[in-house]
Amino acid sequence: MDVFLSDFDSYSESSSSDDQEDDEFMYGGQASCILSNLQETIGKIDDFLLFERKYVHGDIVFSVEDQISQMGKVMNIEMVVELENLNEKKLKDINSNNLQRIRSISTGEFVVLGPWVGKADHIMDSITVLFDDGIKCEYTMMGMEMGKLLPISPDIVDDYPYYPGQRVKAVNSTRSKSTHWFCGSQNEKQDEGTVCTVDAGLVHVTWLGCALFGSESLPVPPSLQNSKDLTPFSCFHHSNWQIGDWCVLPKIEHMGFQEIFVVAKMKCKVDVLWQDGSESCGLDSSSLGPVNTVDAHDFWPHQFVLEKGTSDDQQDKKWGVVKAVDAIEKTVKVKWECGTEETVSAYELLEHPDYSYSQGDLVLRLHKGQKFENVEDTSKCSTNIYLDNIGIVIGFMNGNVEVKWAAGFTSKVAPHDIFRVEKPESISATPLLNNDTIELNHEKSRHDSHLPDARDKDLSDSDDEEKDCLKTLYDSTTFNVPRAAIGFLSNVAMNLFGFPLYTSLSATSQHVLDNKSVTSFDNGKDNQELVETSSEMKLKEAEEFEDDSFLPTGKNVNEIKQFDMVNDCSNHHFVDSPGKGSISSQVKKCWLKKVQQEWNILANDLPETIYVRVFEERMDLIKAGIVGVPGTPYHNCLFFFDIFLPEDYPHEPPMVHYNSGGLRVNPNLYESGRVCLSLLNTWTGSGTETWNPNSSTVLQVLLSLQALVLNQKPYFNEAGYDQQVGSAEGEKNSCSYNENAFLMSCKSMLFILRNPPKQFEALVEEHFSKNCMHILMACKAYLEGIPVGCAFESQYLESEGQKSNSTGFKLMLSKLVPKLVEAFTAKGYDCGEYSKTG
Repeated sequence: MDVFLSDFDSYSESSSSDDQEDDEFMYGGQASCILSNLQETIGKIDDFLLFERKYVHGDIVFSVEDQISQMGKVMNIEMVVELENLNEKKLKDINSNNLQRIRSISTGEFVVLGPWVGKADHIMDSITVLFDDGIKCEYTMMGMEMGKLLPISPDIVDDYPYYPGQRVKAVNSTRSKSTHWFCGSQNEKQDEGTVCTVDAGLVHVTWLGCALFGSESLPVPPSLQNSKDLTPFSCFHHSNWQIGDWCVLPKIEHMGFQEIFVVAKMKCKVDVLWQDGSESCGLDSSSLGPVNTVDAHDFWPHQFVLEKGTSDDQQDKKWGVVKAVDAIEKTVKVKWECGTEETVSAYELLEHPDYSYSQGDLVLRLHKGQKFENVEDTSKCSTNIYLDNIGIVIGFMNGNVEVKWAAGFTSKVAPHDIFRVEKPESISATPLLNNDTIELNHEKSRHDSHLPDARDKDLSDSDDEEKDCLKTLYDSTTFNVPRAAIGFLSNVAMNLFGFPLYTSLSATSQHVLDNKSVTSFDNGKDNQELVETSSEMKLKEAEEFEDDSFLPTGKNVNEIKQFDMVNDCSNHHFVDSPGKGSISSQVKKCWLKKVQQEWNILANDLPETIYVRVFEERMDLIKAGIVGVPGTPYHNCLFFFDIFLPEDYPHEPPMVHYNSGGLRVNPNLYESGRVCLSLLNTWTGSGTETWNPNSSTVLQVLLSLQALVLNQKPYFNEAGYDQQVGSAEGEKNSCSYNENAFLMSCKSMLFILRNPPKQFEALVEEHFSKNCMHILMACKAYLEGIPVGCAFESQYLESEGQKSNSTGFKLMLSKLVPKLVEAFTAKGYDCGEYSKTG
């Protein structure tokens, strides 16, 4: 390059034709050389880019030729690689079964010490060096020893600072605990030599479990262990190679040292087990694609499942093994433990929580009644007696689990004879949360331990939930809301999608909320003045700010009031909020004023499908009931929320709890009652998505829950799933989610009928007495094929090209309908012709 630049300079300074001819001759050769090098470089880049997609055992895939009908699971992989040594010599078509790692123990590999099994996290190498004068020495590369052996050859091997055949220099070669001289006399001068072998020396282990059951707890071994005391074991090692990995071939040496190679290319053949039970062997990896999202109701042959059923109080549930799955119709053929086979709905199954094994899982064998005696120091016991009790799951067959044991043999065991120690850290696809796997008693315990006043703690305890909560709000269908809400919803839609809501929002109230009338709260004197007040004094203070115009007027006394003041907040989720809202608490005047304004807005501008109750003795507590709107899978269902106004309100948003009944009906509404919404600052957002102390109101929160959370396609509320809108995969998953959402809504109706919320008993009674026929008619329409959400009262809404409901959905719904009829009839509701069929 230096020559090229100097020649370019001389060419610029000279204008003679002779010089130009000389330079052209010189540059012609230089350009040819550059072009040749460039073509070679491009060829190498092309070779690198021609890699095949890498899969591992258990990955969920689809066929490129048919991406919709069903998915498959990778069961086996055969790999052929091309290797290249340090001198760029290539070996082609090498079976990966013939490759070995440079060390005997690799990072991430399972290791056994006595009855204990762990995972190797960090490895310190043991290096053997043959010096030029014939002396051979072993180094354990830790601490100060790292500086006593310096590489002379380039350090080009990733993850291996030393490798066989590498030239090194020993510095200050003094005898130490970690240095062992095999032969010859030590020379005080700096010596040069060649690395003979590289192996694991000391290993830092994270211990995962113990194979001793029924005995007293034993002390955990030290994390730092000598590799000679450990027994490594793994499975699928032949398929875990990646491009760039270094390896050795046992029978190939160079100048007396084991030669190392880098994996330059690979070609994989994949065996896939499809959901329908068929198998495809030897598929090119390029003919498959990875599945990014797995629904909670997608199952696989050989998977252990538990019957979920239609009742929340089942005790003894059947379990069985999946034989085949119809992914389109959402039906599953199951062989139950008793030996009978049955085709059931995927919506009435869940993965067995105790038998959720996957390939690669670490398991321990359970010995019924066996006891290990006279074991005082397990570190001194022979590891061999435990090796046949520690294994890795490698497959499934006929209701049994195939396990490769650390002792080296393979056997099939019943799922209840082993115990899973650890789930794989990396998963091949992101599953959707199961919608109703939380039992009611567990739900209650989570509620009892909830600390509503500690917002930061509540958020930190819900990190897992936040990962899949609302990221973008989706559009909704037409429903009745006041004009005051149109601007708010349009602003949210404009901010999120770049265009306002396309649906028309019909007003039901003549009261229009003027945002300018909402007082802006600053840090003035009103914020600093505190008033010591009792319950009566609160109302007196309120009268100074507002009159009694917040009370609903002009309605039939027999109608259910949309806004009402009630007593007894004992069952409110936030009733025990410490230091907030007690009878003799200190209340800011501005807080009282804002609450009165909220009451006015709620009393005057509530849509017909939202109901609110406030409490005379606790102005900081609110209850709300929302009716699911037409065009969604939530139509005709009731949803109840408990709301808490903190003492810093409105500078701090309200806290909202969903009364779930232990059911997950929406990505934003959790079984625990957590509500995930940007407006509540429980999820990230910007602009009109987040709480604004000067303009945001409780009414806006309720409208957001009704229109933007309980919407037409709730599947896309999941974080990141908005990117699937319009795609075949996204629409398929959305239809499945809608089916399950309606089934969960039906279960929620059953729960509410049995447990009507206090202060809303009359609403529950009136709503279901008026709508029970519409609900049953909708169920009948869905059973006949009308897409979920498109049947409302006696009308069928436009389906937007949505396909007919799956057979699995119809099977599950056909089991729920009789329970709905039974619950309605028990309440005295007229179910007409459905009473006979129920």
